[in-house]
Amino acid sequence: MTIASDWQAKILELVAAAGPSKLRKRKITPETQLRRDLGLDSVAILALVFQFEQAFELDLAKLSLDIDLARLRTVGDVLATAETIFLRAESSRAADHP
Repeated sequence: MTIASDWQAKILELVAAAGPSKLRKRKITPETQLRRDLGLDSVAILALVFQFEQAFELDLAKLSLDIDLARLRTVGDVLATAETIFLRAESSRAADHP
């Protein structure tokens, strides 16, 4: 999958699938807390990052981003970070293919 206009919906799907099955039916909003509301610990958040890379065919290491996973506290934080990553990926692709 490449970066598309429906990326936010895909991110929400990934976040919902990352939590324990008993919490997957909860409504997810930008204010939803990753740990408290969805039960995501640091390992689950790291797994979410790997799923993100696969879903959008990105290599975050090549983008030279400084992402502090500990600062990802809400779904809104994840969406904002994803947007930053997409912008960096787009500019990196443009630079590689003038």
